[in-house]
Amino acid sequence: EKISMIESVERVPSLRFALLSPFVWNKLKNLQRSGWVKRGVKNPESVADHIISLREIGYTYNNLSTKDRNDLIDMLEVHDWPEAIHGDEIIVTQNMEDRKKLKAIKFEKERKALIEICNNIAEHGDTILNLWLRFETSDDDIATLGRQIDKYQAIEKALEYEKTQGISSFQDFLNYARKDIHDSILLKRIEALE
Repeated sequence: EKISMIESVERVPSLRFALLSPFVWNKLKNLQRSGWVKRGVKNPESVADHIISLREIGYTYNNLSTKDRNDLIDMLEVHDWPEAIHGDEIIVTQNMEDRKKLKAIKFEKERKALIEICNNIAEHGDTILNLWLRFETSDDDIATLGRQIDKYQAIEKALEYEKTQGISSFQDFLNYARKDIHDSILLKRIEALE
């Protein structure tokens, strides 16, 4: 199992858009994910680390067409780009009404941030913006899968930090994300983690 995972990681295509905006990629490499910081994780993953990890998971989906798999890993590459300007904001309220309002505000801030970024990328700006919008709105099966992979990776990371740093959060992340994960491959991976 370990060897096949390493082999699949080695085959993941290089980042497609990072070189188009070194400013964004450098900011994401230096931006620690705020959920882990809030929980006291030492040396938590950066947003760039998170993106790379998601792309590695997405690339293991051999059951997708080449186009769908490429769309998936491209979408995962750009899904957090607005954080280079907007920061890694997390919404913690359990009140569904407040949560809905805060998500709408966050979406609009991130959309404006990404438009600002894309205005400086002549050739692929529209592509990046469209990939991000697809991901955010879950307009299709590939975007929905991308969002599930994003939630799954947090579960995986929570278990890693629990094992290596004794920060108990695996069960919290599992309980939070499980209702949104329906993909059979991800459900099997969750079973293995448990």
